[in-house]
Amino acid sequence: MSDFRRGALNDACVALAKSVYPGSMELSPDVIETLAYKYETIAIQYLDYIVMQGRDPNILTRAVTYLCDAHGIPPMGTEMSWFENTFQCVIELAVPNSLYGGDALNFLNDVRDGIVEVIEASDSD
Repeated sequence: MSDFRRGALNDACVALAKSVYPGSMELSPDVIETLAYKYETIAIQYLDYIVMQGRDPNILTRAVTYLCDAHGIPPMGTEMSWFENTFQCVIELAVPNSLYGGDALNFLNDVRDGIVEVIEASDSD
């Protein structure tokens, strides 16, 4: 298992904070630092769970980076609920804690298909 790189998580949280910062406002280091701290505090709550599942704890950093790339836009601003809810969902997809059937399993197949598409498109670049 990989060692957890807390500094990399912090860096990802800072990048996310900068990406959601309202574009019309002057970049405030204090606000960025506060947002990054809040993101990191939420993310780190999942560390023990991920480790107990035998997974790489650096999934936390990769999940924050994914959210930065996919959802980190200025309208998100300083509101934390979008991050908390979305982060929980992304972690559940990466490190599931339940078995699913029916439509939920069909949806997971849809997610897998979408991920394969993105990976294949990225590999061809």
